[in-house]
Amino acid sequence: MALVTRADAMALLLRYLDEKEGVHLLRRIFSRKTEKVKLTWRQGRTAVRSWDEIPAVIDRVNALVTGGSENSTFQWTAGRYLTQRGLKAVSLGCGSGAREISWAQTGCFDKIIGVDISETRIADARQKAAGSELEGVAEFVSADVLRFAIEPESLDVILAEGALHHLAPLEVVFEKIRRSLKLGGLLILNDYVGPDRFQWTSGQMRFCDVLLSFIPESMRTYRGTSVVKRRIGRPGTLSMRIHDPSEAVEPSKTLKLIHDGFTVLSRGDYGGTILHPLLKDIAHHFADGDAEANEVLRFLFAAEDYLMQSGMIGSDFTFIVAKKI
Repeated sequence: MALVTRADAMALLLRYLDEKEGVHLLRRIFSRKTEKVKLTWRQGRTAVRSWDEIPAVIDRVNALVTGGSENSTFQWTAGRYLTQRGLKAVSLGCGSGAREISWAQTGCFDKIIGVDISETRIADARQKAAGSELEGVAEFVSADVLRFAIEPESLDVILAEGALHHLAPLEVVFEKIRRSLKLGGLLILNDYVGPDRFQWTSGQMRFCDVLLSFIPESMRTYRGTSVVKRRIGRPGTLSMRIHDPSEAVEPSKTLKLIHDGFTVLSRGDYGGTILHPLLKDIAHHFADGDAEANEVLRFLFAAEDYLMQSGMIGSDFTFIVAKKI
């Protein structure tokens, strides 16, 4: 793992050009670890920046996880695995609460407590729930997930969507999850499980560079600039620790740990091995459903599917429903 890479210079420039990022950049560099994380996640995004925020990608993920069902992952999981009503859940790293509200809308839960370290995002979540029929179901708390107290064997469900790859040590996290769930309780995990600190493999990056050349240059400019993305680069570990020390700390342990004390009821791998690094910082070009952009996306989807099905790459992202045993 390199401390500093060429990709870091571009990432630094993009953050500086983003007015809100630029204001907080120096403060983040000289902050302590917990404060860095809070600054990074202080607010929700106002523009599409990541592959998994693209509407066509969301549809693709739903299809891959549910086996082609037109239902969302929330509806599909509720219909298949959340057969009881009146369930109690805690959601780890809930952010601004959108997913928790979607889970509450399934009607399966009496209470979902969303926990996140960012006070501003928790305030957003509370505002979303306020005044709605879900206000008494979805409750939001600002706290460190690892320090948040949960009664032993008190939960029917733990939701971990995009959270576990930010937490370490993962052995401690999984022990807390097992301790908090009732016997037969469910862990619903939707997360990145690829290389730690986004240190993508050389083969993975070669495939990405080849596919990048098939994307028109007009769809490869970084947001707010005329600079064209021309290669895929791993982030340096130093810049990751400065920007967000919680990012992708040890996700490579996730799949091994989930089999310790759990039975996996369902696993839906949905790729991202190519699309995640390939579309990083250029995803905004594919957000509006433009016909040409959708044609490019269909090509990229087919390429990633082929590479996974042929065994040349694995899946960096997965959706798992697992039962405590």
